[in-house]
Amino acid sequence: MKAIIFTLLFSSNAFCDLLIVTSHNNQLKNITKKDIANLYLGKTNTIQGIKVTPIDSKDDKTYKEFYQKVVKKNLSQLQAYWIKQIYAGHKQPPKRLTSTEVKNIKTKKNFIAYSKDALTGKIILTIK
Repeated sequence: MKAIIFTLLFSSNAFCDLLIVTSHNNQLKNITKKDIANLYLGKTNTIQGIKVTPIDSKDDKTYKEFYQKVVKKNLSQLQAYWIKQIYAGHKQPPKRLTSTEVKNIKTKKNFIAYSKDALTGKIILTIK
């Protein structure tokens, strides 16, 4: 019985949702996974006419899960995509920050980040 409770407690983080967050004063509403995917692939820098800067997670597990669930690319596909974009001189991948670093920039209006933790900010989408 103790083993079951222990397993549930420590594996609960594996079943956490991905939270897409922005600052409290950002005006974004009703965004879709496609909006987020296009933003993180550098295909656009605006959502609903609002310029937004995407921020990637430094946590490798969360990073991988986000790109698989939202962008529908595995890490090797993502790497190949960005190599092509960089060498063509088009775009750069989003900056990778820790949850703490994201919390420190929460006052900026124009960022979107994802996390498994409840960052202080406005949750605009939850990915199951």
